[in-house]
Amino acid sequence: MIKKLISALLLCAALFSGQSAAQRNGHVFYKVQNADTMLRHCADSDEIRSAAEEAALDVREHHYWAKSRKPGTYQN
Repeated sequence: MIKKLISALLLCAALFSGQSAAQRNGHVFYKVQNADTMLRHCADSDEIRSAAEEAALDVREHHYWAKSRKPGTYQN
């Protein structure tokens, strides 16, 4: 019984020693995303960028079409 209790206490001490050491100055931790998340984010960004470029092209074409139909456009 005492052997199991001591084993459990040592296990808990080993598990939580990293947390107590991480709160002291001198330890620098960087958050690193896993590769799957990073690839999904890049794919989403590319998809959003291409959709925005297509929408801008459509608006630009509509603007030029509407501008060409205004009277007096060709009179300079």
